[in-house]
Amino acid sequence: MSPLEQIQKMEHRIGDLEKENKRLHETVQFLTQKLYGKSSEKTASLPVGVEQLSLFDEAETAASRTAPEPTIEQIQSYQRKKQVGERAELLQDLPHEKHLCQVQDRCCDVCRSELVLVGEEFVRTEVEFIPARVQAIDIYRETLECRTCRKEDKPHMKKATTPTPVIQHSMASASSVAWVMYQKFVNSMPLYRQEKEWKSIGLDLSRATMANWMIAATRDWLKPLVNRLHELLVRERYLHADETPLQVMNEKGRKNTTASYMWIYSSGHHSAHPMRIFEYQPGRGAKYPQAFLKGFKGYLHSDATRAMRI
Repeated sequence: MSPLEQIQKMEHRIGDLEKENKRLHETVQFLTQKLYGKSSEKTASLPVGVEQLSLFDEAETAASRTAPEPTIEQIQSYQRKKQVGERAELLQDLPHEKHLCQVQDRCCDVCRSELVLVGEEFVRTEVEFIPARVQAIDIYRETLECRTCRKEDKPHMKKATTPTPVIQHSMASASSVAWVMYQKFVNSMPLYRQEKEWKSIGLDLSRATMANWMIAATRDWLKPLVNRLHELLVRERYLHADETPLQVMNEKGRKNTTASYMWIYSSGHHSAHPMRIFEYQPGRGAKYPQAFLKGFKGYLHSDATRAMRI
């Protein structure tokens, strides 16, 4: 083999090694991203006209649409623009209470004559925070008696009707149960922290009691509402579905590391009844949406690009 052929062979070998090295590098990057990177399903790569509802990646979608970071020059030259009437518009829906600061010494500093009020001057507006408080409402009802019937030895009595309690044989009210649920599911405040908050405002309310409140109120008041929404949902023509993993602690018969899933079913964007229903399931098998969507006849859109007619 001539020297020229040996050089060409070596160059060809080097080219193959470079391609192999590039392929391995891309594989390492891909596996690293799969192992340690954030996992999300996005629809940015969909063709025009194809759109899937962002059911679980709303925060990521919003973050991807934010404006680019400003430059140093823009930061240095930045001045906050004062919007005329901005503060007044912000406070227009709040109840206003007038607080008048009065002059204590109402005599002239020169001649000590009595001063006469000639006007008031507006100084500023402040926002006051009024802490929550709890109070016990003692519910009574009237009892009336007919004295005429009583004289005739036909006693007749009538009692006032009382509102139905949120939870039978409980001190819970609609406002207290609603606040516990709001703090738990909207503000992500666990019950042990709510326990401390209730105690700080005067009521030693245990986390076990609050948990029982939520369970009973859900069973008696919210479950029927969800069932009705479910009936309306399966009548829709177009539905969206997705699932996201979550971890459930101390679940009976399952390890804490076992993956569970929260399924979400949503009506279409132009539906006459816009709604979303969440359903917890221990897995992501097809049997779960099949059971939930029993009776549904229409188009199901899921995972960005997959759609099927049922």
